[in-house]
Amino acid sequence: MYRSALVVLSAAGRDSSVLDDPVAHARTLVGADVQAVATALIEPWRDSGGDVMWHDDPRRPPGLAALGPAAPLLLWTRGRVPDGECVSIVGSRHCTSYGHRVTVDLAKTAAGQGRVVVSGGAHGIDAAAHTAALSVGGRTVVYLAGGAGRIYPEDHHGLFRRAAQSGAVIWEHPPSVPVRKESFLVRNRLIAATGTTTVVVEAAERSGALNTGRTAADLGRLVLAVPGPVGASTSAGTNRAIADGWAAILLGPQDLNQLLGSLPMSV
Repeated sequence: MYRSALVVLSAAGRDSSVLDDPVAHARTLVGADVQAVATALIEPWRDSGGDVMWHDDPRRPPGLAALGPAAPLLLWTRGRVPDGECVSIVGSRHCTSYGHRVTVDLAKTAAGQGRVVVSGGAHGIDAAAHTAALSVGGRTVVYLAGGAGRIYPEDHHGLFRRAAQSGAVIWEHPPSVPVRKESFLVRNRLIAATGTTTVVVEAAERSGALNTGRTAADLGRLVLAVPGPVGASTSAGTNRAIADGWAAILLGPQDLNQLLGSLPMSV
């Protein structure tokens, strides 16, 4: 029952009427004292060094408010969500050496300007962005799918530990919720909302990275896409986004430096 109640609480934010009294709403759905249920899960998480932020916590990334009723009611975190402008950098898990190199340069540029680099912790572009930001003493935020404390991919324990030291690792769902295929698309909306700018480095025409970019565009965020070789499947999505006009072309770190430098440091 504990897990079900917290899952209800985690998903409840999709209904704007819930935000007035989410605990009462969840109690109605699961027939339990949800505050007690929540406490039973939250206290062990906090004892382990984690934290929980409810929907009205001022420490939450402010960009999440743009999701309206689709904003998460709870965030389970390790580390501290850094203040400042956020740049989301996303792309293919199976990136090319070109995509990896461009990502490293872009993430270092953003972090070097004091921006927080946000991504999803996956192999490929995501990991390159987090690692590059950390390499120049920058700050990064990792949004992970599944329940709090679940590490995916499993070989990124070290990366996520370093990320939590300079920024935060964040989950939307309570401990023990499994990672499912659909978890990643749901998680992507958080990456899109947190960044005032989203950069898509490499993405196939049907990919989670492209989904993140489209979500960011729908939220009114600036979306930038790195062009790639004609005919390359890893750049088919970014090239199409540029051609269709919902993403602006990004020609490298200098381009990003100028764009970010012209934007106010606010969320």
